[in-house]
Amino acid sequence: MDARALGQYFENPDTLFQLVNNTAVCMVACNALNRTGVISRLLEGPADTAVLAASCQVPADRLARLLDYLTAHEIIEKAADGTYSANARTQVMHDARDYLVSTELGAKAGSKMHESLKGDGTPFEHFFGQPVFEYFSSNPDAAASFGGFMGWMTRRVQRFLFAEHRFEPFSTVVDIGGSMGDLLLAILEEYPGTNGILFDLPATAEIARAQVAESPLADRVEVVGGSFFEEVPTADLYTLKQILHDWNDEECRHILSTIRKAIVPGGRLAVIDHIVSDVPTPNEAQSTDIAMMIWDTGRERRLAEFEALFAASGYRLDRMTRNPAGHSVIEAVPV
Repeated sequence: MDARALGQYFENPDTLFQLVNNTAVCMVACNALNRTGVISRLLEGPADTAVLAASCQVPADRLARLLDYLTAHEIIEKAADGTYSANARTQVMHDARDYLVSTELGAKAGSKMHESLKGDGTPFEHFFGQPVFEYFSSNPDAAASFGGFMGWMTRRVQRFLFAEHRFEPFSTVVDIGGSMGDLLLAILEEYPGTNGILFDLPATAEIARAQVAESPLADRVEVVGGSFFEEVPTADLYTLKQILHDWNDEECRHILSTIRKAIVPGGRLAVIDHIVSDVPTPNEAQSTDIAMMIWDTGRERRLAEFEALFAASGYRLDRMTRNPAGHSVIEAVPV
């Protein structure tokens, strides 16, 4: 889908209001109806307001107003008799529930962007009082939603990854910062006869064990807790999906150098991240770069900036598969 420059909405106050008002209201409505279970109930079958209100224990009058908003925007459907039903867009909205929750979190933090620009710390720190990963450590529900968001992003990228970029033969892949194991399990399913190591912080790894154990591929997976600033397992393929963009250049060099010490001869490093265009473009990479400014100290990077990180950490760029609609794959090899 082609990206539209948001400046086109600034041509007059009416289109600007439509953009900003509906962005904010849609996120609120979708989150409320996902969290209360209304959307899950609609996906089971049509129901009227009274049935939905009773089954989800919410006030019928306010629920009807939210449902009519989503109906107006064609996210759900309403029959002449007042019965609501789901459509294909409803399923997309429900699948994105953890993304929408995390976006709401990011919007709260983003309200402190001006304070961050004038002082130290990220907007997230200014709003929540601590860096994002410390916040997740002390707020397990938020951490779980963020893990679900990362899984949703993995499902988005894996369609591109497996169709457009094939990994060279490997025996063991380590997914660095692999969260709940969505990407790792998808890779192992796509490449039979290989094994994988899910590597993340000890607390995250402990949560991920249960999800991995439920997979039919569990016997091919080892879950390891640790810090990629200190030591990582040995393998011949490392994947880093949406990892480097969390950190500044010095921190990225540290992460890459840690992997460089462990990678076997002939091994490969696959960075799965956005690539910012040399000329500013209204695409996902450009907007995610601002999101990273809100959440943490990281950033999205241009290809030349990735090459500089590799060169400073003992690698060289070997090949790249660009994804104009999302995350690209950048492979590097040790030198």
